[in-house]
Amino acid sequence: MKDQITTALVINGADPSAYSRGEFNAAMADAAAAALAPHMTVLRSRVADNYDVQAEIEKYRAADLVIYQYPVFWFMVPGRLKQYMDDVFAYDAFFTYNDGPYGSGGLMHGRKVMFSTTWNAPAEAFDDRNAFFGGMNPAEAILPMRKAHQYCGFTELPHFSSHNVIKDPQFASHKARLESHLRKVLHLEKAVAAA
Repeated sequence: MKDQITTALVINGADPSAYSRGEFNAAMADAAAAALAPHMTVLRSRVADNYDVQAEIEKYRAADLVIYQYPVFWFMVPGRLKQYMDDVFAYDAFFTYNDGPYGSGGLMHGRKVMFSTTWNAPAEAFDDRNAFFGGMNPAEAILPMRKAHQYCGFTELPHFSSHNVIKDPQFASHKARLESHLRKVLHLEKAVAAA
């Protein structure tokens, strides 16, 4: 796997509806793209838009890093993000069958993935055996999304999550935390110093 990231794909996985217009996730995706742009080429996708499947596959092939920004709906990915993955994660593009063990046919090796999720659940609902998620952290709560990408060969980077975004959005605080997370995980400060 190459360590240097030259191209990132930022995917806005929000599924706008009457209940939620997707503005928080759109702004978080914009913040991620803006934080990355001085350091690398940034490609963008928005699953709520009409998209060309082959063009999306080519974006993944071009990217060294894929960042998903999405709200957790009913403890799962939004419907349009799931449909996008069903359309785009094509056989012989993302995975193939081989004689190796289950899950060894991924074709996206060398690419990293990061999940940035928004939750109505407060942070206190996680990491506590007596709380709603029974001690799980946010990354553990999105296991199906993580396993889908592992199956395709991606290497996972540390997860980022924003909590209580309906009752107490605190956008500026979440944006600043995301920017800090990206700098730390991707070593962007070192990249600036070296330039």
